[in-house]
Amino acid sequence: MTTTIQSLRKHPQLHSLFKEAESRFLNEEELEFYLAEYPEGSAPAKASGEIKAIANQITKKVITRIYEIYPFESNHELAMPKCTRDVRYVIAYATLAMLMQDIDWFRDKLLIWMKTIIQSFGYPDIAKGEKPYFEDTEVVEHLGTLKSHQKSIYETYYAIREEMRSNLSEEAYNEIEPYITVALDVLAHD
Repeated sequence: MTTTIQSLRKHPQLHSLFKEAESRFLNEEELEFYLAEYPEGSAPAKASGEIKAIANQITKKVITRIYEIYPFESNHELAMPKCTRDVRYVIAYATLAMLMQDIDWFRDKLLIWMKTIIQSFGYPDIAKGEKPYFEDTEVVEHLGTLKSHQKSIYETYYAIREEMRSNLSEEAYNEIEPYITVALDVLAHD
């Protein structure tokens, strides 16, 4: 069945699937159903599989390094498991939004809500003697424009995006990049 619905979130046959899959990746059976209902979605479906395969690995790598740079553990109880959970949610929601072709839903459903929570915490600045995750001049200059509580969030999602760029096929990265970039922009800026 070919559809001309711009956002697939309200697609008659896919709506329930998307609702049930909030906060997680689609499984193989669900992706098959998605493709049966929306054959034009083969690129995002393939990207979804690639993202699901690397999500835990890149989340762990990025969070481990971020926690070396920023002293979260001294500021918040259970900081690492909570941060890991939140980053995984962002990646899963971004992937679902990519399948829906609905960046506005992603921003409104998760990112705005998450941003209000993030802003209520006191995030630490870079620990004394530590260097930013990326020493790229442009990134370091941008970090200099951010408030201390925004720096770790920016570096986290910038690093997630860069890990995706390095670990996904070019096609898969091109599918997810706008969604990870909107997460970076919304979560790390006022």
